[in-house]
Amino acid sequence: MTFLNLSQKVLNQLGDKTGNSENTLQFLGFSLNLQTGNLQDILQQNLASPELKDPTMHTQLTEVLIKYASTDKHDRVNKLVNFKDFSGGYAYENAFTRRVVEPIAKLFGNCPLNLVTASELLNGKVLEHGDCSIEIEALPGIPLTFILWTADEEEALPPSAKVLFDESANKFLNVEDLSWLSDLTVWRLSIAQRLLKNKQTLKS
Repeated sequence: MTFLNLSQKVLNQLGDKTGNSENTLQFLGFSLNLQTGNLQDILQQNLASPELKDPTMHTQLTEVLIKYASTDKHDRVNKLVNFKDFSGGYAYENAFTRRVVEPIAKLFGNCPLNLVTASELLNGKVLEHGDCSIEIEALPGIPLTFILWTADEEEALPPSAKVLFDESANKFLNVEDLSWLSDLTVWRLSIAQRLLKNKQTLKS
């Protein structure tokens, strides 16, 4: 368990966004106690040494949650848009493609059903885009849509992916923070995939 340096005001604002009475914010396999600021990694809770995305992960997550908490609650527009469609998105598009889109194609392109099973550990839901697609709510009100297309042997095309947002996403966070949150989501999906593979190996 890790303590995030969030003020009680921020924790209260996060509580207002969840609309639940359990005093927890659950997202991406994490559970944040909205009274104490303690963050529990539910996804990796049974591992002896839980993995970190990078040494600054908890600091970055704290900063993103502070910014997210300070915004008003917004309803979905239910219009999917590309990352580059947001203001400033072009400046981060190459990094977004390299850190978010390409890893999804590499991780799941050869077996799209693995994306579905991995997403189930993060409360994802199946959609009907491409050859396979899922939606994961990275934070309440910020759904990410992951779409996969398998390899086309006739055209000699490798697997490809696309990651889309609801048009309202940048009302919560700017493009830099949305990019980081998307990167975090891909990392959590990769952990979920490894956990499932390890479980299957143990069964066999």
